[in-house]
Amino acid sequence: MGAFVPTGAQADNFKSAVLVGGQLAFEMSDYFHVLGQVSWAPSREKFVTLGNHTADIYQYDAGVEFNALHRMSHDWLWRPFVGLGAGARTYVHSWNVSNSTCAAGYGTLGTEFQRGIYALRFEARNNVSCFESPVTENKKTVNDLGFSIGLAYHFSMR
Repeated sequence: MGAFVPTGAQADNFKSAVLVGGQLAFEMSDYFHVLGQVSWAPSREKFVTLGNHTADIYQYDAGVEFNALHRMSHDWLWRPFVGLGAGARTYVHSWNVSNSTCAAGYGTLGTEFQRGIYALRFEARNNVSCFESPVTENKKTVNDLGFSIGLAYHFSMR
């Protein structure tokens, strides 16, 4: 659960919205994870002046994370991480225009506080994607931020 926060040119297109999604990560080592994510943000469109139009913004990607591992106590680990990845983003509009899918990439910073196999996870993502206006059909590169908090369950394939 989190927040979708448009920035720059993307802020001209959409309003901030709730962000819902899920991640699946494979712990390749104590310091390296491979992961996939799917997320959804139901946002209001700002570039249409008449009516109350929305867009469902779906992002699906794969990436890697590199993390440090610090023992806070006998039971708790602190795992700050940095990561990057790529995938795609789909805009599904609520009105009679074409939906579009474009390439997307991200960089992320975050941390986990882990106890046993469970962790509390905080993440901030900087997303870059293309956006094709359904009104003008112009394509441009846009940027937004994603902030999330969630629970993680750690299992190892090792």
